[in-house]
Amino acid sequence: LALLFLCTEAEGFALCHAPALQTKVFQYRIWDVNQKSLYLRNDQLVAGHLQGANAALEEKVFWVPNRAFEPTRLPVILGIQNGTRCLA
Repeated sequence: LALLFLCTEAEGFALCHAPALQTKVFQYRIWDVNQKSLYLRNDQLVAGHLQGANAALEEKVFWVPNRAFEPTRLPVILGIQNGTRCLA
C-alpha cells in the first residue's frame, strides 16, 4: 500500500490533502526461523523444507489493499498461485 500526499505551495505554506491510496500488488517469499517455505500439498497450503528441484514449488504470497472492508483499518487480500486463489 503506497500513500501519495498531494501538496501545493501558496504564499510560503504547504497545503497537503489527505493521502490518496495507490493500488499496488506486493509479492513476498515467506519462511520461518527453520527456513520452511510455503507450498501447496494436496490443495492445502503447508510449510516445509524445499530443496533442489522442489524449490520451484514455493508459493509467493501476493497482497493488495482491500477497499471493500473498513478502509481505515487497512484490510488486505492475500493471494497465492499468481492470484488465482486468495484469502480476504
